[in-house]
Amino acid sequence: MKKYVVFGLLAGVTISVLAVYFRRKKLAGSEFNGFFDSSTVADELFGDAFEELPDKP
Repeated sequence: MKKYVVFGLLAGVTISVLAVYFRRKKLAGSEFNGFFDSSTVADELFGDAFEELPDKP
């Protein structure tokens, strides 16, 4: 009975660790997806900071 409890705990921990690992691997590099996806978002974030300046004569 005791070995089944230990086996169950080890199996649960192993499955949890693998799930976290593969989820992080799948999501790696996607932190900013959808963050800068349109100019309206950039305008809301930065305002006029990146508008072109007129040429000086």
